[in-house]
Amino acid sequence: MTRFSFQEMRANAGIGFAGREPSARRRFLFHFTLFGVAASIALLYQAMRPIMRLGGMVASGGPYAIAHPAPDWVWIMPVAILFGMACFFVNMGCAAPDGVNLMPLAWPGLFLSLGWNFLEFAFAAPGGGFAWGWLVCGVLFVLMGGVPLLLAFKVARAKVRAQLRSETGLKPYAVQWALVAAGIIAAIYVFRGIAGVGS
Repeated sequence: MTRFSFQEMRANAGIGFAGREPSARRRFLFHFTLFGVAASIALLYQAMRPIMRLGGMVASGGPYAIAHPAPDWVWIMPVAILFGMACFFVNMGCAAPDGVNLMPLAWPGLFLSLGWNFLEFAFAAPGGGFAWGWLVCGVLFVLMGGVPLLLAFKVARAKVRAQLRSETGLKPYAVQWALVAAGIIAAIYVFRGIAGVGS
């Protein structure tokens, strides 16, 4: 029985490097998309927190009185989602030039980070008390991010061991983790600059 493989699917579709040396442009796009997805997730995490402090629901416009007006920076959230999705799909088309790709961690990173927000504010709801709805959302998000992460652990460990035996060693991992960290740091400064608030 043939095992499902994204690499094999890309090769059959003629997407990616298909065994040839990647161009400088494709290498740049591959690494930039890691930075972009990390920044997008970090922006969503930060923008979600002030919204939840307002009760989790905001609005603007309309004929009725609005209890919690939407902040003028709320556009950050849809922009971050669209930008992150675009980076994700571009990354799939570029493939991994060194055989290492941290992009599969985007799904766990997204749901675990947002799940943390739900769990934190469930126990510290605006106005006091306890928010059962946010607790349920938090548990679901942690499961949606944590279960795939646990399932991928064995495969990831085998890839790391194989990479240790390769010529490049763990350098590709170090470079990609540095880009992820840079994306998160950049998102923090961008959010604070636009929204003028901390997380």
